[in-house]
Amino acid sequence: MAQGKYKPSKIQVPGKKKEKKNKNKGVLKKGHILIAPKKAKLVEAAKLKKDLEKGIRACIEEELTAKTVSLEPRSLAMLKSSTSKTASTSSKKK
Repeated sequence: MAQGKYKPSKIQVPGKKKEKKNKNKGVLKKGHILIAPKKAKLVEAAKLKKDLEKGIRACIEEELTAKTVSLEPRSLAMLKSSTSKTASTSSKKK
């Protein structure tokens, strides 16, 4: 003989649905994430590293520009420098 009470089957009655909690995780950000350092020495080191990277990148860009100008038969037009020059000249005129 069975002991205990009768357990009814778990049939869901139409109209009585449980509401699910929807959590929006937000926008998924892809790419490199930098966490800023808190200590003064680390902040200074990060700033120095960033400046060095900028300098190295500028040097490489100048070298490539010079090499390209010497090798190409027609003149080289850089997109970044031309837009920044026109923007700076237009702001000076105002």
